[in-house]
Amino acid sequence: MISMYRTRSVWTRARPVAGGFHQVVASQVTTRVVPHIGAVSRREWNALVGPDAFYTTHGWLDGLRHSFGNDPVVLAEDHAGRLLGGVPTWPGETDPSDLFDLTRMLPGLHIPAEGWLWLGPRRGTQNALVGPAPGTRPILGPLLDRTLALARSRGLDGVVMPYLPSRYALLLAAAHPRARALLHSADTLLPIPQGGLEAYLAKLGRRDRHRRRRELRDLSRSGAQTAWRPFTPDLQDTAVRLITQNRARYGGTPDESWMRRSIAAQRAVGVLDDAYASVVTRDDSPVAIAILYGCGDRLHARYFGFDYARHQPAGEYFVALYQTPLQHAAKAGYRHYHLGISAWPSKIRRGAELVPQAAVILPVNGTVCSDDQAAEHNAQAVRAWRAIAPGRPHAYGPAWSDWVSQDTES
Repeated sequence: MISMYRTRSVWTRARPVAGGFHQVVASQVTTRVVPHIGAVSRREWNALVGPDAFYTTHGWLDGLRHSFGNDPVVLAEDHAGRLLGGVPTWPGETDPSDLFDLTRMLPGLHIPAEGWLWLGPRRGTQNALVGPAPGTRPILGPLLDRTLALARSRGLDGVVMPYLPSRYALLLAAAHPRARALLHSADTLLPIPQGGLEAYLAKLGRRDRHRRRRELRDLSRSGAQTAWRPFTPDLQDTAVRLITQNRARYGGTPDESWMRRSIAAQRAVGVLDDAYASVVTRDDSPVAIAILYGCGDRLHARYFGFDYARHQPAGEYFVALYQTPLQHAAKAGYRHYHLGISAWPSKIRRGAELVPQAAVILPVNGTVCSDDQAAEHNAQAVRAWRAIAPGRPHAYGPAWSDWVSQDTES
């Protein structure tokens, strides 16, 4: 059982005042470990979550708790007990995807795959820091110290927070002299034009635009129909069956109970109140479904399922995950669409931008690599990612400039 123990250190906190923020120095920060996110106020936690951090919202974390059990959360508070930030933790796992295997995520650095305390939501591939934007930096050192103490108490080698956008990764790594930020993946982000699907198609290059229209025609000729609707309970059994088939096809479990438990937990904590289903039907029967989550002005694609047992694919994946959401999302106020960390070339051809992601690694003792090794690794990673889409400048947004100096110096 996790005890609620505390440590103190000096930090600087930003406090809102008329016209902006000013710094309050020599305040006291308290860090403590609670057994799960349910021990934290939903209102206080979500007030510290940024607009691009859906997977660190209280609801998402609470859904994971209901599905998989308790994962400790490290909190930072002021001397009056007000929440200032926090870091979810989980033990990590190995699976065929290698998404959480440091040896494979960071080849060439020879980092052991096991023995780490993982920071962020369980199996999170879009991580973020939780804290007030103007005052996040001062609380990161105390939070890292507490997570490192937790790892040490468990006999682990250290802590790792993967899948962080550049600005978060560099900020977190700067909070401890032995931490390293190492590029290892990229999210894909698609702008959602206010004009919907036609405005999206108009922005594509001629060849890509013709291919996207052909996908729509081919699906129409197959007799399929599409629908965009809230993800209501009547769709749950269909979603579980189709998503499980898709997961099993790509190395996941064929057992439906995993998906059924996850969706039931999300329903119980209210996460599905802002979820949508993009459904493709043939002969009035669903053959494909995508589940997407809305948060602020951002839409997040999370699950896709297809009825491989009874049908052959005819472009349903692309229509369910691209064309149908883009037709409707703008009307609901969404402006950015997160597509996840797979099939990068295909997503780039459909107009997506690559957003660099790094892992911040801090061992209990020493470092995982020298500063020079980290710079060389990151420079090589930048070159490798740029080689994915030569001639498509839209694929590389401004966040890549965070790593340019390392690339230039190599």
